[in-house]
Amino acid sequence: MGASKHLSNDLKTKIIQHHGLGEGYKKLSQRFKLPVSTVRNIARNWKTTGTGLVKARSGRPRKISERQRRRMVRTVTVNPQTSSKDLQHQLAADGVTVHRSTIQRTLHKEMLYGRVMRKKPFLCTRHKRGRLRYAKAHLDKPASFWNKVLWTDETKIELFGHNQGRYAWRKKNTAFQEKHLLPTIKFGGGSIMLWGCVSSAGTGNLVKVEERMDSSQYQQILENNVQESVTKLKLRRGWIFQQDNDPKHCSKSTKAFMQRNKYNILEWPSQSPDLNY
Repeated sequence: MGASKHLSNDLKTKIIQHHGLGEGYKKLSQRFKLPVSTVRNIARNWKTTGTGLVKARSGRPRKISERQRRRMVRTVTVNPQTSSKDLQHQLAADGVTVHRSTIQRTLHKEMLYGRVMRKKPFLCTRHKRGRLRYAKAHLDKPASFWNKVLWTDETKIELFGHNQGRYAWRKKNTAFQEKHLLPTIKFGGGSIMLWGCVSSAGTGNLVKVEERMDSSQYQQILENNVQESVTKLKLRRGWIFQQDNDPKHCSKSTKAFMQRNKYNILEWPSQSPDLNY
């Protein structure tokens, strides 16, 4: 047999109130469209215990003890990559057999959820010290300082197809409708590389990079577009040039080019993400 259906506490309260006013079981049964036995049991329970409400039930005892729960939380806190299967094996060693979903629910109650780890550049101690030094040096810079910065970077744009997956809202059995498909071609769709610059005043020039960019082509792009963008964006005297630590940006010839043109370079920490991220 399945579990019986529980009546709401509000309905039980109404039955008790009407019964206290002198209504019999049969009349109450017709009024609330319930079996006579149900009405009688509610009334008897009220006369015996003084309440008709359902008492809280203890439920099934937990298999995972409080000590084991604390150990699970401590394990995933120290090593977040521990899987629920690993925890399942640890509990099995204690003689406790539970499903992985039970372990996951236990951790969810501790506000611990499994999430995809985000990919970030590897940072060694030297990189961390450099980032901290950069942050301290620029923490209190006024807005006027950042308004003088010309931010530059390169980005790759796919002409056809996508490097990353896409999501679409759809109903069941509509996966192959054209609007729900991500088209591909056999030999790749090609791409273009663009160099661009921006400042707080707006966007500067946007240039298509021909073939594979090297130091010479990079210097040619800077010579043809940086000063023109500075004039277009109305950057004041003492403007600052920003670039990442790409090898062609840091080559000897590029550094010599920037010294000749008196570029004021903004320091950029190692292993910092590109602006187009």
